[in-house]
Order: sequence, then C-alpha cells, then structure tokens
Amino acid sequence: MKTFLLRVALAAAGAGTASPATVQWFQTTEQALMDAIAVGDKAVWERVLDPECVITGEEGEVLTRAQFLDSLGPLPAGLSGRIVVKDLSVQEFPAFALVRYLADESESVFGQALAVQYRVTDTYRRDGPSWRMVASHLSVVTRDPPAQEVSKADWPGLVGAYRLLPEGWTFTVEMRDGQLFGGRDVKKLRPLVPLTSQAFVLSGSLGEWLFVVEKGKGTRIVNVRKFATLVWTRVEAP
Repeated sequence: MKTFLLRVALAAAGAGTASPATVQWFQTTEQALMDAIAVGDKAVWERVLDPECVITGEEGEVLTRAQFLDSLGPLPAGLSGRIVVKDLSVQEFPAFALVRYLADESESVFGQALAVQYRVTDTYRRDGPSWRMVASHLSVVTRDPPAQEVSKADWPGLVGAYRLLPEGWTFTVEMRDGQLFGGRDVKKLRPLVPLTSQAFVLSGSLGEWLFVVEKGKGTRIVNVRKFATLVWTRVEAP
C-alpha cells in the first residue's frame, strides 16, 4: 500500500514539458547571471537567489547566499572574459524546476587565452509567477590540455613498466615515433600529453603523471588524480 501511494505521489509531482516562454525565461535569466560575474554585478544575483540558496562551486566549496554575494566582484585588472549559456534544458515540476546547461567560458589572463566549460545544474522553486534559485552546482568539463613544446631528450629513459607494489596493476610506457604512450592495457595505450619534459596527462583521463628520474632513468611515477596520489614503481617488464 505504501509503495502504491508513493508511486501516485511521484506521478503527481512528475516533470512536465516546460513551455517555450518558461525555457526562454530561464535562458535569459541564466545568461544575465553569467554576464554579471565578470563585472561583479550583485544586483542581478540578488533578484534571483532565494534567501536559503546554497551554491556548490567547481572546487567543492559550499557557499550560502550571503557568502557567494560577498565573494562576487569584478575581474581584476589584466583579466577579461565572458560565459555563454549553451544547451539549456528545463525539467518543470509543479513546485520547482531543474535547469541544466553548459557554461562556455572564454577568458584572457594577461594576454593568455583560457577556454573552460562547466556543467551547471540549478534548482528553482516557484515564486508566484516567477522563480527563485535555491541550489546551484557546477563541475568542470574535463578535456586534454594542449601539448607543450618540451625537450624529448630524456624520454627514452621513461620507457618501461611501472607497478603499484607489491602486486597491483602495471602501467606500461612506450615510445612510438617520438611520442610517449601509456596505459594498463598494452593493447590500448593512449598518448601521454606533455606538460613538461617529465610531467604528462594521460589522454582522455583526469590527473597528472609525474615521472621521478634518477641518472636519466624513470624510477617511479607519481600519479596525481582528484588531489590524491598513487605511486607506480619501475619493475622489470614481464
């Protein structure tokens, strides 16, 4: 009986198709919020944020409405940028709505160009004819960084097998046509994108692979992933 009543309640609260006017309101509102960030316009955010709104940022910080507004200010001298709201979708419920979109940021930092994308999920409660944001969460869209021009002179010394001791996985590093490749499956090695001559990103994955080199030969790899580390130690290849 309880299960049946729960299903009925969920069906009654089910998402409906948001009208074009509602979608346009959220598109315009979210773009206005993004436009306000670079110039530090708090008034735009104050009109939209619910008094109890909680914002979870890209680095996991959790901010109240007051804390977020206090942190909001114009970009420092030497920085400029814009965020464009793309691919916005709306799930509308009787009392609330879930808004998801891609925030496409382009920024200039003292003449150097940065391009970053975020996935944003905002929750709004219905407030009469309008809406108020009660929660926001964003995360960075990961992608390979551009390869840096570095010396490859020491790369042959990085080739080999590295293991999570004592009996864990083995990470194999190979060199093909002047490019390093790595992975746990020797049949599916992926490019190691150089950040420095001894620091890399494994294409298509999070984290950095930092080689520790002694006498021209890699002795271990410190793999930094999600602010935690795994140490892979060189072993003789099977």
